[in-house]
Amino acid sequence: MTDGAHDGVGRPVLPGLRRLLVLAGVCLLLVLVAAAGASAAAAAEGTPGDGSGSGSGTGSGGLVVDAGTRVVGGARATTDEAPWAVFLTDAGGFQFCGATLVTPTKVLTAAHCMATTDAAQVRVVAGRDDKQSTAGETSTVSRAWVDPGFQGVGEGTDLAVLTLATPSTRTPLPLAGPGDEGLYSDGRAAQVYGWGATSESAPPSRYLLTATVPLRGDDYCRAGDTTFDPQRLTCAGFDAGGVDSCQGDSGGPLVAAGKLIGVTSFGDGCARAGRPGYYVRVAAVSAALVAQLA
Repeated sequence: MTDGAHDGVGRPVLPGLRRLLVLAGVCLLLVLVAAAGASAAAAAEGTPGDGSGSGSGTGSGGLVVDAGTRVVGGARATTDEAPWAVFLTDAGGFQFCGATLVTPTKVLTAAHCMATTDAAQVRVVAGRDDKQSTAGETSTVSRAWVDPGFQGVGEGTDLAVLTLATPSTRTPLPLAGPGDEGLYSDGRAAQVYGWGATSESAPPSRYLLTATVPLRGDDYCRAGDTTFDPQRLTCAGFDAGGVDSCQGDSGGPLVAAGKLIGVTSFGDGCARAGRPGYYVRVAAVSAALVAQLA
């Protein structure tokens, strides 16, 4: 997100100009921007990724990931390919976060998505690639659990579990667990999904987009954010930037080997060089999550 973000729960802005991917204030801004520039956004979204961008690898000697496929810049995905990719709206239908279906009645999202939101006002939409369509299914939320240690992005675990009032017919995504630490190896390819902005401060996407990004080692993650805690977080991104999750993608999935390995949390801007995106490290906190999925 852009500079000078505040997490909406009384936590001051941190040094390093950290972005929060979704906040109530940013949501309002995006509504205004979307209303003013809907035609421009539609034109941009109608053009698939052009294959431009950094095109660089991780710089670590690891896997080189194709930078042409990205959320920032636009690469279409479908909920047939990713049936567990869902999004959250308010009661008026405005999409403000992403989420992942992890059981027929549970979705996993970021705690900061719920920090200033009443669960009774949240709707979970599954099976809808195009937000302007009526495809798929929509459920209200009967209960929300927010990690009790969460105080703000970077302080506590940025996770929330929402219980659906109506079970989903879509296929859930398995969680990474304690035996999956190898999925976080430096340079490994992972995919992010979301309906968020296609560039920094741009309107949210009309369509589900995806990006392929390389996971980074703890030292790289810590260089980008001095509060980085490898017991709770991982990070991903190219040295040259150009590929990233962005505003509106918070709470959405980071996927590798058919498992949910991360939940989109925060970053410094969108797709900036040397500024990776940060994700909750699902394998490290899976025990606490499993207790909420019963």
